Amino acid sequence: MELVEQIKQICVETDNKWFLTHDFTKIALYDLELREKLEKENLINSNEFDESECICLQENIQQKVCIRCFISGERDFHFLNLKLSKMQNFDYKNDGFYNSKWIIPEKINDEIPGFILIKCCGDGMDEQFTHELVFACVRHKYRKNGILKNMVSKIPKEWNIWLEANSNDIENVENIWEKCGFSYHTTIRDEYLIYKRMGIN
Repeated sequence: MELVEQIKQICVETDNKWFLTHDFTKIALYDLELREKLEKENLINSNEFDESECICLQENIQQKVCIRCFISGERDFHFLNLKLSKMQNFDYKNDGFYNSKWIIPEKINDEIPGFILIKCCGDGMDEQFTHELVFACVRHKYRKNGILKNMVSKIPKEWNIWLEANSNDIENVENIWEKCGFSYHTTIRDEYLIYKRMGIN
């Protein structure tokens, strides 16, 4: 819960409370909360939340519980109770709500300086994309210190990822994304600048 509260605090501090109202943000915040809870209870290790695979059909299974199916069940139950729209948030191919990936840097003075939220799907932009960078934010006092660039460097190099270059308080934010290794992809409806970083296989 501590990370969730700090993320909410950053959104308030930076005048980005709108971010907390989006369905996918609610999905991702619950993922973070569930992950923290399961790790605290020693039910999973640090990598299992993102990287575990379904073992239900494997032979000679040593463990009694399929971690992937357990996590999926917990997520589905919670999101259905929240009455989240399946239209934008459900991965019918994999039969579950879209997965999220948080990139959170080391704390400075006991607080996280920022975060990146990634949606683990191309989300209809182009078939070539595997992920969408939904939102990135750095606390005002930590900006211009390489925090964003450091977080971007933690994104797996093989991902084909896109983002909308937009900010409510930074002019020409696309220049910052270019410094982080992204390049211009397209403009939607003469308004929304889309940037990309293609993976290295």
